[in-house]
Amino acid sequence: MLKNKNNLWIGLLLAVVVGFTGGLLTQSWYRQAKITNNFVVYGTDTQAEKIEKDLYISFNSQLNQTQKLEKLSNLLSRYQFCGLPIEIKSTENGIVTINLDEHPWVKTVNTPPTLPGCSGQSWRFGYFQGSAGGYVTTVTLTRTFLQPDYQGNWIKGIQFYYGGQPIKEGDWDHINLDGVITRENLPYSK
Repeated sequence: MLKNKNNLWIGLLLAVVVGFTGGLLTQSWYRQAKITNNFVVYGTDTQAEKIEKDLYISFNSQLNQTQKLEKLSNLLSRYQFCGLPIEIKSTENGIVTINLDEHPWVKTVNTPPTLPGCSGQSWRFGYFQGSAGGYVTTVTLTRTFLQPDYQGNWIKGIQFYYGGQPIKEGDWDHINLDGVITRENLPYSK
């Protein structure tokens, strides 16, 4: 009986030592510098008055620029725009073309959808409407894609399309997504 008790205590002590040592090794691995590029998802305060940094994200530096842009577009779509399609169409001479599109069930309707939650969201009936909504949409899309505070090698500019067609001045009353937008001509600059 004493032998079994001693074996139990020795086994528990060994488990604690192995677990503690493994934890120290794991902790030191996480302290090591990671090869990442840090990016920001921009937005506004709750009153849509001030531009804010909503979320910091890191990408592995091994990703190329197109992969980083696609990850940014997927993140924005999912977390800021209810899964509405945001597609990187092309990159030419440092200018990225981004197509904003509707969910298939919203494309053909001429009135706001009555579907609940995110299923009823739309660029044209939601995010492009109202001065505050248009402002938030413009700030979030332009700044997140252009990364004005990022010091690394990045894109020169962006051009937005809606439903496969370039957004032109006057198409929408409340958004400023027309033409080629660069860091130097960001709408609503500070």
